[in-house]
Amino acid sequence: MDRWTHERTELLRKLWLVPKISKEEVLGQLNSKPGPEEVTWKTLYAKAGRLGLSPRKFESSGEAVWTSERIEALTKLWEEGVPTGEMGRRIGVSKNAIIGKVHRLGLVPRLVLDKPVRRGNNPIVSDSPYCMWPIGHPTDDDFHFCGGNPHPGKPYCASHAALAYIRPKDKPVATNEQFERRAHHYYT
Repeated sequence: MDRWTHERTELLRKLWLVPKISKEEVLGQLNSKPGPEEVTWKTLYAKAGRLGLSPRKFESSGEAVWTSERIEALTKLWEEGVPTGEMGRRIGVSKNAIIGKVHRLGLVPRLVLDKPVRRGNNPIVSDSPYCMWPIGHPTDDDFHFCGGNPHPGKPYCASHAALAYIRPKDKPVATNEQFERRAHHYYT
């Protein structure tokens, strides 16, 4: 069933023309009208495009992304050397927002000495004392790794390494006679 009832569509046409209205107000008013599904920003812009409404910018809702508390936390985490992705998770913004704000604030570039903490078992690590061939799907309760003795220099045991790695095919070597025939054909 379509989330865009006639009433919602007409309201969108009217709200699109209001000069000083925030995105949140538009969504709030549209979703206050009865409909089978909630209107999202993605569906709102898609509907506006189908209606032939010209692109527009909305007013800010007044909620600043970079409050003084967030800037203070950003500066502190930056000085501590926390990776930007982790900073974003702690502050509640994206990694790109962190990087952009750091540049706008003119914070001194730094080196991150600590590597990010790896989460879970990494099957790519080849120095594990156990075969890292996955058994089952990672979302299953009984998901596990083979656990056998790994083949030297590989993350898998011999039987799983045979499945994981394919030997390159040997290329046939041309004989002198074949080479001369090809060269003669090429140069004549």
